Amino acid sequence: AMGCHVLTWDGRGIGESSVGHARNSSVRMRDWGTLDFEAVLQHVLDLTSGDWQHISVIGHSSGGHLSGLAPSMRHVKNLILIASGTCDWRLYPKKQWPRLLLVWYAIAPVMLLTLGYWPGRFGVGHDLPSGVAWDWRNWSVQRAYLFADTSLDLSAYEQFSGHILALSFSDDQDFAPVKAVRDLVKRFPKADAAIQEYNPQQHGHQKVGHFGFFQKKNADLWPMLNTRLS
Repeated sequence: AMGCHVLTWDGRGIGESSVGHARNSSVRMRDWGTLDFEAVLQHVLDLTSGDWQHISVIGHSSGGHLSGLAPSMRHVKNLILIASGTCDWRLYPKKQWPRLLLVWYAIAPVMLLTLGYWPGRFGVGHDLPSGVAWDWRNWSVQRAYLFADTSLDLSAYEQFSGHILALSFSDDQDFAPVKAVRDLVKRFPKADAAIQEYNPQQHGHQKVGHFGFFQKKNADLWPMLNTRLS
């Protein structure tokens, strides 16, 4: 509807990129950025005959905060972050702290060690391989999230100099509260960044939350992206 060609993809170990049960997968969350997203960018670059100017990235949740793990991200001109932030538990409303501490220090370790994966019914929509969940957990207990992991190449975050539009939703307190969104944006120090904080009820929406932006009932929100896709 916006005149854009769109490519969507599943990270290895989930969705149509899964092979067998999640408990048998050796995938880590970092692989979605360093390997999978990098491959997607290179594929799109081939489709556009090497034209970075017309490539925009829309990253929802982990799709946003992992984007800079792809070395080629430094060449992209437009990055749209939708409900995407870092996951340091200290950035969440204090009423969320007991739940997060219980999850990261008790539930997640026990579940991953006993089941060997993170069942999708526990809030994420699909089964996560243990390596994915362990990365998520280990980064989330660090003040700087994945940016505290010295084993990662973070240079694409530092060198990205394009435009960023970050959308934050006031009813998304469980995954990407506004402080976490702001924290992610500042990890792109050279970017021309704008953060839009959106209160759904003030605009006639009962709920958007973390997953609602892409639902058809909220399609009237999609033109918000035009400033970065046009």
